[in-house]
This record gives sequence, structure tokens and C-alpha cells, in this order.
Amino acid sequence: MFDLLGKQLRMPTGNIGKIVAKMMNKRNAKFYSEIINYLDVKDNDKIFEIGYGPGLGIKMLAELNLKCTINGIDFSELMFKEAYERNIKFINQLKVKLSYGDFLTEDFSKQTYNKVFCLNVIYFWKDLGVAFRKISSILESNGKFCIFMTHESEFQNKKFAKDFCKYSVVNVSTALRNAGFSSVNYVFNNGYFITAVK
Repeated sequence: MFDLLGKQLRMPTGNIGKIVAKMMNKRNAKFYSEIINYLDVKDNDKIFEIGYGPGLGIKMLAELNLKCTINGIDFSELMFKEAYERNIKFINQLKVKLSYGDFLTEDFSKQTYNKVFCLNVIYFWKDLGVAFRKISSILESNGKFCIFMTHESEFQNKKFAKDFCKYSVVNVSTALRNAGFSSVNYVFNNGYFITAVK
């Protein structure tokens, strides 16, 4: 049962995945609001979310009604469908573009962004260096990367999280600097909000 929950949190599928998606939206709404503040979105921004889940964060950004584009990728087919349905109005307006696939293997050589973010995703990256170097490669000069992550102690005694990568904020900050980010800062507010500038 716990193994199933852990797998569903990583990649929601089927009817259980739909329940997990509702849980995600309820829990993550406040974290999305905060991370959007750190992104400091402005007109003409090109924003990218890694692991958009049910598409709540994408929708919150689009509803700011700024002249920016918002793209994202998720490797759960169910989440792609839910996020697409949630954001169909903005997709039709060409404000939002959603992809289905794995960020770590997708080719982004022809695309760049000035703001990239992810929320509750890094526990599923076994090599932060690989992930952060790829993120750096799609960021423009002085581009901003924002992360939200739960404190690693939250997962220590959770059976569903036995396969999660339990990084500390120090692990993550060091990996960001090693990947070439020149400025890394973080604050704790029911979890870590980390901001890195290329």
C-alpha cells in the first residue's frame, strides 16, 4: 500500500492517480502562491514548469493576465490530460503549452526560458547534477530557477517515501552551485523555497 502511494506521488495513474491529484492540489496551492511570488513574474517572461502535475500552478500563473508564455512538461499521462483540461482556455489563447514526457530525456536545444520552477519534484531525481545542468542549459543568462521542497525530516519515517531522494537544502544548494548557478538563496516556510540565478 505504501509502495503504491509513493509510486503514485511520483507518477499518478488511473483512478488512484486522480485521488492523488486532488490531494496534490489541496496541499500545493499555498506553495504555488509562494513560489510564484519568488518568480516575480513580469510581462514578456518565458516560464517553464517541470512536473506540473494537475496543472494548478500553470493556471495560477496564466490567471495573472500578464503578457508572458508558460510552458511545462510532466511524465504522467494522467497529469498531462488533467492539466490540459484545466488550462484549455489558456492553451487555446497560445499562452500555455503543455508537453507530455520526461524532462531529463527531452530535447530542449531550441528552447530557452528566463524563469524555470518545480515544486515537490527533486525527490525523484537521483542525480541532481544532471538535472540542474540541464535546467541551466535551457535558462537564459541571468535566468531564475525556483524550487520548493519539503524538509527531508518530513520523509524520514514515512513508509511511502522509502524510495524518495531525501536531500537536504545544503545538498541542493551545493549541487546548484556546482551546476554553474552564481547565486543561490533559500528561505524556510513549511518547506524550503530555493532561488538560484544563472
